[in-house]
Amino acid sequence: MSIQSISFGKTAVMTCTIKNAETKKRQEATLYKMNPQDREDQRDVRFSKQTRCIARDFEADMARLQPNYDYYLLTNDKTKEVISCAQTSRHYRASNTTYSGVSTLINEMKENEKYLRAGEPLLAYLAHKSFSQYDKCIASAVDLEEAPSLKGCKFTQLKNGDWVIPEKRYHMLIDQAEKRNDISFIG
Repeated sequence: MSIQSISFGKTAVMTCTIKNAETKKRQEATLYKMNPQDREDQRDVRFSKQTRCIARDFEADMARLQPNYDYYLLTNDKTKEVISCAQTSRHYRASNTTYSGVSTLINEMKENEKYLRAGEPLLAYLAHKSFSQYDKCIASAVDLEEAPSLKGCKFTQLKNGDWVIPEKRYHMLIDQAEKRNDISFIG
């Protein structure tokens, strides 16, 4: 008798609305936490132009029992098009006394230009999650030109070149995104 492992696919973690850049109409969207071991999730990442920045690490995590990263896809509920995606991890920051402690790091992020502020809802979810995990800050390894929402969400550049949102500004980011995007967190 053989035992097969059961893997659960993507998990909805947030719903919101997002504006189409061309029509300016609001569209329903859902943010999913992806599972590298799930075949449907693998297909979603592999066949989207918007997920190329996370695809290689996602594939590497397919074979791992415990993935190195968390992966998120914000998708249009009607068209299933990827609006934004991110790859994150948690790290201990010892070098900076102001923000020392555990922080969430955005390793990769991509925004679809067809939508206005495409990454803002995703960043609001990361702030929500970081707050519940008592993270000192959210840091970004992504250049602000690659993900314009980072600039709009008021990331601050430190003297060492790191871009961060400190814990004290999480609620400001969440409130801003909730007003613009009708965000509803799921769990």
